[in-house]
Amino acid sequence: MKTKAVLIYLVLFFQVSFLISCSKNNEHLITTDLKQTVEIKTGDLLIVNLGNFGDEEGAWILTTPKNAKESKIQRQVNSSSIQYQYYPLDHFIGKDSVTLILNRGSDGASSGVNDTTKIRIIVK
Repeated sequence: MKTKAVLIYLVLFFQVSFLISCSKNNEHLITTDLKQTVEIKTGDLLIVNLGNFGDEEGAWILTTPKNAKESKIQRQVNSSSIQYQYYPLDHFIGKDSVTLILNRGSDGASSGVNDTTKIRIIVK
C-alpha cells in the first residue's frame, strides 16, 4: 500500500514539474549580453549574460524592478557564467529597470571589487 502512495506522489510531482517548466514559451526568449538598455516585447523572458565569474565572485540584485513577475540571478551549472533573468508582469508595457552588483577580482584571500550596473528594460 505504501508503494502505491509513493508512486502516486511521484506521478503528481512530475506532472506539476512539467506544467511549471512549460509555463514559459521558449519562442519568447530574448538572450543578450550586458547592455545599459534592452527592448523586449510583453511576454518575453529576458536573459542577460553577465559574463564569467570565479568561485568567490558573483552578482546580486541591488534594486529590484517594479514591474517584474520574475527577477533573479542564476549561476549556470557546469560553467562560470552568471545570468540575470527578467520576466515582466502580464500585460505590462512601459519602462522598468534593475540595478545589479557585480563582484570581480577576488583571489580567494580578498573579497574583490563591487561594481554596480543598471539595466533599463523597455517592454513594448
